[in-house]
Amino acid sequence: MQEDFKSQSPKMEARNNFAVAHAGSIFETVNWEDGHGLKLEAVRRSPGARLMIETEKDGMKALLMTREIRREANGYDIRLPGGKVFDSLKDFQEYEKSRKDILPVAEAAAKKEGKEEAGISGGEYSLFEVSKAGASVEWDLFYFRVVGAEIGEQELEKGEMGKIETITLSAKEIFEKLSKREIKEGRSADMLWRWLNENGFIKFA
Repeated sequence: MQEDFKSQSPKMEARNNFAVAHAGSIFETVNWEDGHGLKLEAVRRSPGARLMIETEKDGMKALLMTREIRREANGYDIRLPGGKVFDSLKDFQEYEKSRKDILPVAEAAAKKEGKEEAGISGGEYSLFEVSKAGASVEWDLFYFRVVGAEIGEQELEKGEMGKIETITLSAKEIFEKLSKREIKEGRSADMLWRWLNENGFIKFA
């Protein structure tokens, strides 16, 4: 009988002769060999954090989100608050060398971004999921669910002032904006669909 795929424990990929071939200010190109001697290459950058801040609106679950001016969207985009886990690629490289668990650092970064971009304090943080960009582009996004946070005033950095505002969207409004493709960061859109499904807002007859 074939073993159920989900029951198999993931194994760490062997990265022999790992080396940084080129490093820019945000991305770096890395090379390594797998356990069979196959030469592989990827580009990677410091991971990011995103917050799913739960609240209520119109008698249903809602999320505190942001409306931001984004270059890649050529205007405004509706987004989940968040930012970088490390301030620079160098900081990320140094932390990786320590081989410490990155999750506590990602959670600390999420709390910092929550305070600055969304104006929240307190609350319970739990990991919702880690989104992977792909095999040859490594850019992990840590999605945290936040419950019971107190919502206050934003503490934006100087360059962000006037560009980011908070908005509260009910589950119904999130569904409508996703359906109209008004939430343009694809990986966050995927997580929002999952959040809607997990909370019973997507049903089929």
